[in-house]
Amino acid sequence: MTTRYLMRLGKTPFDVVDAFHTLDQNLLGTNSGNLVYGASSHKLFSTRDTVVDANYYRINAKMADVVNDEYDGFILPLANAFRPQFEGQLLRTAEFLERLKIPFLMLSGGAQLPLDGDPSALKAMEPTVKRFARAVLNGSSALSVRGEMTADYLRSLGFHDVVVVGCPSLALYGPGHRVDVPETLAPGSQIAYNLETKDPFGEDLIDDAERHYRSTYIPQEHGTLELMLWATDPYPGGDPRLPLERDHPQFTSARAEMFLDAYPWIERMSQMSFSFGARAHGNIAGVLGGTPSVMLAHDSRTLELAQHHAIPYVIRDGEHDPRTVEELYAHADFTEFNRGHAERFEVLSSFIHDNGFEHIYDPGQESAREEYEQKVAGTTFPPAVRPTWLDETPETTHRHAVLQERDAARKKAQGAIRRDATKRQQQTQGQISELTQRLDDAERRAEAAENRARKAEARMAKIEKRLATISRLTEEATDRSQRAVRIPTRLQKIVSRSTRDR
Repeated sequence: MTTRYLMRLGKTPFDVVDAFHTLDQNLLGTNSGNLVYGASSHKLFSTRDTVVDANYYRINAKMADVVNDEYDGFILPLANAFRPQFEGQLLRTAEFLERLKIPFLMLSGGAQLPLDGDPSALKAMEPTVKRFARAVLNGSSALSVRGEMTADYLRSLGFHDVVVVGCPSLALYGPGHRVDVPETLAPGSQIAYNLETKDPFGEDLIDDAERHYRSTYIPQEHGTLELMLWATDPYPGGDPRLPLERDHPQFTSARAEMFLDAYPWIERMSQMSFSFGARAHGNIAGVLGGTPSVMLAHDSRTLELAQHHAIPYVIRDGEHDPRTVEELYAHADFTEFNRGHAERFEVLSSFIHDNGFEHIYDPGQESAREEYEQKVAGTTFPPAVRPTWLDETPETTHRHAVLQERDAARKKAQGAIRRDATKRQQQTQGQISELTQRLDDAERRAEAAENRARKAEARMAKIEKRLATISRLTEEATDRSQRAVRIPTRLQKIVSRSTRDR
């Protein structure tokens, strides 16, 4: 009998979609890093006679009944879920989990915090986080998280059933994966780098990579995909050394590559000699490809993942940041990663087993692994996205960019309208609920008053009945009393008559 699981994914690893539809439908969840942990999660639970479907990021309480009827379990892979921008999704997920009756587990979530772990920015969303955590613990053995900083955050909210499992992406190739690091990185080597576009930094490193190595920028974000497809300008005014605008050499020479699927991305990273950057999964893709990678840790997301999995990292502080790729490569020590990978995998494996699930690296699942890997090998994935507008005239490129920006503005406005409508609907529903509650309370009070009135009427009837009885008895007593008064008079008359008769 086939087991069916539903998993929170933008798409399964076998959903092949072109770049334009990927952008339009936001199948990346705004960041292609989601593809990597999604692919690993999908593989982990694709055991014998098991089908794993994607929910395409659609989730709400109304779906629960259908999911309960059609699936045998629900898997919830998460990334940095505890952040203000994700609160609405987190609340809808909590409402869904509260109505779920089938087995489920949360597969690693993270808090988005600064490097010092200060959670003050999440204060306003604490009620939502608590509701979500309670919903998870109602059906799972523990809250599984990406690192110790997230674990400390949840414990500070009163939740102590927390287990640190890291990111499931590192489980893609099982407990035996390792990274071997050559002693030196030769000038001119093929290297990859990634960038945090919302908070770009690493200008010196990227400048050195462009000057002295065959470098490839591997973007991950929705905005850069739009730039490469439509020549828009999502990051104006940045440092010209960074690949943020379309006149950067990475775009004008078509060297930048963005991937729409995890497996070709990892395969491409395996051809690199080195990878670095501030994107966690950009570097994890390199690690999975066996490529030495160094993470530029700039917040809790990157730091706790690097620390848990022993991925080499440097902390961004502006003063002691490495300035050259050669200097950064000196940090690429994977000794601890290789030594502890199997042990860390076992922590994740035990958590999965504790919740009644199996995974594809369990004993006896060899045929499932072979079948899955054959399916990956037999899938024709689209090539990496490169700029599509290089052969166009400037006028055509500009027209496409303007049209895309207009469409993006329209979608943004529509999204704002939907959010406002949803907010108003929620407010209206809240008001209706409040009025319904007040009406119910008034009806209960009226019913109670009516009950009291009926009881009072019953008591009054009893009192009136008693009064009638008392009145009757009083009249009878009065009558008897009057008769008693008349007795002596009759006796006197009888005596008088008797005397006369004598």
